[in-house]
Amino acid sequence: MKVKIIQIILALFLTNFVFSQNTPEIKITYSKLLATYDFVKQLSNNYPDNQYKQVFKESEFNKKHYNDLINQLDTLNIYESYNFQGYPIGQKRPVMTKSLIERNLIHSKTITEFKKKTFGIIPNSELLPLSNIISEFEIVYNQLVFIPNENEFETKLDELKNYVAKANLSFFFEKGLTFYNADWDISIPIDIAIIPSIKENGFTATAFLNNAISEVPLKFKQNDVLFSVLMHEIYHSVYNEQSLELKQKIKTWFDDNPSKNSQYAYLLLNEALATALGNGFVFEQLNGTTDKEDWYFNKYINLMAKEIYPLVKEYLDENKPIDKRFIDEYIAIYDRKFSVWLNELDNLLTNRYVITDNPNDFSFFRKNYRYSSISQSEVPLTQIALERMKTTPITKIIIVSSDHQNKLELIKNTFEELKNWKFNSKQEFAYPIDLKDKTKLIIINQQKSTIDKLFSENFKDKKLE
Repeated sequence: MKVKIIQIILALFLTNFVFSQNTPEIKITYSKLLATYDFVKQLSNNYPDNQYKQVFKESEFNKKHYNDLINQLDTLNIYESYNFQGYPIGQKRPVMTKSLIERNLIHSKTITEFKKKTFGIIPNSELLPLSNIISEFEIVYNQLVFIPNENEFETKLDELKNYVAKANLSFFFEKGLTFYNADWDISIPIDIAIIPSIKENGFTATAFLNNAISEVPLKFKQNDVLFSVLMHEIYHSVYNEQSLELKQKIKTWFDDNPSKNSQYAYLLLNEALATALGNGFVFEQLNGTTDKEDWYFNKYINLMAKEIYPLVKEYLDENKPIDKRFIDEYIAIYDRKFSVWLNELDNLLTNRYVITDNPNDFSFFRKNYRYSSISQSEVPLTQIALERMKTTPITKIIIVSSDHQNKLELIKNTFEELKNWKFNSKQEFAYPIDLKDKTKLIIINQQKSTIDKLFSENFKDKKLE
């Protein structure tokens, strides 16, 4: 079937995705430009081996010209962001240039249209090479992925169309609005971009602004699971649109709770709620029973979501919005079940702020603690950097690798919790301490050992104890 026919089918398909006068239009699209961009990313050396790499490696396109373009993509700086003032950290997504770029790819039919929409978001020195790479790879993606799987692509999109149309998405969306006590202008659609994938296992999904992107294997048949995950992502968008007043009130409820776990429970809230609602409630409504498999690939989100699910379901069944009682019971569940997580680096470093004089240190954290919700980093170690870190309520890691005595004194004088701390600047050490904001501070004094060695020797099994 020709590409034009598929485009006509999709255009007709999109016009029918209005579910209720009280809910926004839900659009499911397939974007060739977004799919091409995703294809090139997955050929990068930053991605593990996958079917795309194998197909490309065995093709006529595996030559210097295209490999140089793949390598060039890794050098482009298209990642900038800005935060909204007044919102608690992690509770309102920053606006990211990457998200705006992907949204513009979804809504553009040609590279020229994409460039016009994206002009000014990133410098031309980055936009023009990015556009050229996508343009050059359109023929590669077409020949290697799209054309050989054209009929299957159409079938997969049609399956999703039929399933979503029957799934009463408006009911689930309204449940989320009530629970999160959030507003949504129904003139703003929710655009879901599907990338049919030749990969054999699993799928990915992410949400930003009023968009969601999901890469779905062609042979993936569990549409109930996929729909639940899409709702999970939509709930992130709803959570993001809670008012500043409500966000501040929720933060106060966490701050006023005496539990030592309250801050890390707070940092887990967004993902735990989206998982409980999407992978828990939505799946159960579709199937009459909860999913017996893991709801999320991350241990902490998965287990917390399952434990709070009865509480979440109570509020959903009674059409009650999140309130102080909910937050207190949420924290109590964390206290009863998961206090041990305060000693597990995989949990603590999900939200991290790293200061070091050596930017190569950041690769250690990206490699060994890949799952990250909030990740901030600064070079070099200065008083100004320490002051910024001090006011950021996430896990703090400071690596001292030069001028040890003076810099350790600087750290000690910055954090009042260290006023009685005694250290030997000539010895290597890893020193963790609890701060008054209920987060951990870890100070690494590095002399000759690598960061890998210091962490493995001081934190056996990635635990503080």
